[in-house]
Amino acid sequence: MTQALMREEPLNFDEESMKALETLMEVAVYLKESGILDLLRIVAERSSELLALIGNDPAIHRASALADGATRGITRLKPEEMVAAKQNIEKLTECTLRSIAAVDPAEAKPVGLLGMLGALRDRDVQRGLGLLLAIAKNLGACTAAKKQA
Repeated sequence: MTQALMREEPLNFDEESMKALETLMEVAVYLKESGILDLLRIVAERSSELLALIGNDPAIHRASALADGATRGITRLKPEEMVAAKQNIEKLTECTLRSIAAVDPAEAKPVGLLGMLGALRDRDVQRGLGLLLAIAKNLGACTAAKKQA
């Protein structure tokens, strides 16, 4: 044991210390049973290899660059815009993922102009297109404002 980890005074095993030790053991057992402890051990043992791997992965660099760009855009939002965006992202993420889960891409059939016109009679298609058009309108206005600035 290194000097930094050694204690000069004896351990105090009062009731509070015993309770803390019991909690620590429960957490350790949970981590072991869930496999997280083994994963943490591997990460600790191979941290330099993992950091080198992550540091040289072009996908990580690209994702980091995209996250940086998104973060810069987020910082320009007003607080009320951020709240509205967060709420809408939560709703739209759920709806989008449910929609993707409900459709088999291999089963989707090509649709021509008449098929699109027929689909426009469906209220759900109308709502979905209305949402997309509202987003497109606001996106267009925002990009026009950026172009003028």
